[in-house]
Amino acid sequence: MKRVLLVDDNHDARRALKLVLESQGLECIESINGALALEWLNSETADLIVTDNKMPVLTGLEFIERLSSKPDAPSPPIILLSGNLDEADKTRARNAGTYAILNKPCNFSEFLSIVSLALEQPPRQSC
Repeated sequence: MKRVLLVDDNHDARRALKLVLESQGLECIESINGALALEWLNSETADLIVTDNKMPVLTGLEFIERLSSKPDAPSPPIILLSGNLDEADKTRARNAGTYAILNKPCNFSEFLSIVSLALEQPPRQSC
């Protein structure tokens, strides 16, 4: 079973995404911020990461950048969901290796299509 790490401080948003993903037979692990997600990834693995951007402790962009800078660690595809990213933030996310950037609220059909494509990608190696 493929494993998805959901990183979002909003309980309702995580719950909605979890229901949609579990309906596709995916296992979902939840984290309320990027710092806790990084800690979890020190000992566990995910096939895909879906993260919000605006969160306390560590934003989604900071989380993605820290994850991509870990030496020799394979990084699963990352989907960034946010309702408030400007072009500079989107460029930062792409430069850090984000697979896809979706606006919140997202269309669940489009979201599931991108999830399916992302899960077909091999993990990329960090520099």
